[in-house]
Amino acid sequence: MKNPVDLHVHTNCSDGLLWPEAVIDFCLKNGIKYLSITDHDTVQAHTILSNYVANKDITLVPGVELSTSWKSTDFHILGYFIDLDNRDFKKKIDFFRQQRFKRGEAIVKKLNELGIDLSMETVKKVAGQSVMGRPHVADALVKEEYVLTLDEAFARYLGYHAPAYVPKKYLTPQEAIDLIHNSRGVAIWAHPGPVGKDYFIEDFIAMGLDGIEAFHPLHDMRASRHYIDLAKRYDIIYTGGSDCHARRERILIGTQKVPHKCYKNLLKVKEKYQ
Repeated sequence: MKNPVDLHVHTNCSDGLLWPEAVIDFCLKNGIKYLSITDHDTVQAHTILSNYVANKDITLVPGVELSTSWKSTDFHILGYFIDLDNRDFKKKIDFFRQQRFKRGEAIVKKLNELGIDLSMETVKKVAGQSVMGRPHVADALVKEEYVLTLDEAFARYLGYHAPAYVPKKYLTPQEAIDLIHNSRGVAIWAHPGPVGKDYFIEDFIAMGLDGIEAFHPLHDMRASRHYIDLAKRYDIIYTGGSDCHARRERILIGTQKVPHKCYKNLLKVKEKYQ
């Protein structure tokens, strides 16, 4: 049986492969009771699932993963229990959807200049209703046989230092935290281990950060323990999840041993923003 708590999962509404309904079906089949879908810069999956999860034995926490940049470093901020109907939140999410589409156009233009005859129509077809991202361009490159794999697409064209890379529009961590709080949500620093800049924790707490993600596939047991201790030291909460995209790996939903108290602590913090 899988672990019953997973607070970090993606669907094909951003850069995952699974339909939102397929994520729910997988959870129901595998005994996952507490789930948060945290797609990148979109909450479309939660709109899709509003009726689908009704009367099903699962608690779905409204979530999102916001991309931020600060002091030349990218940080991801998770928002939990956000008000999906909040006007400012919806406006900002719509803005990011537009910006991601424009970024896709700019990437395709760069690829065309490199002699890759990829059309924006092909990328749009691959992305479907999802919020467009580099993985969709990579999928299109594979589909059109310009590369053999997603890894090759990123290595040759789409990675941070590759010739077709285009920076995306970012919030600052402060803007992301404020946006989450203003929509009555809880703000968590996602997968801090790979970033390697724990010394920013005090700055983020001063911005209003509520917690830190301790359990994650890129954190081994020692790293998870470190982030739990860090959370206790600063009197913030810790959370965790599989960060499953089902893109380059098997379905990881429920594979992280996230304690149920992570969900309960989210509930407690949520109360102060109601």
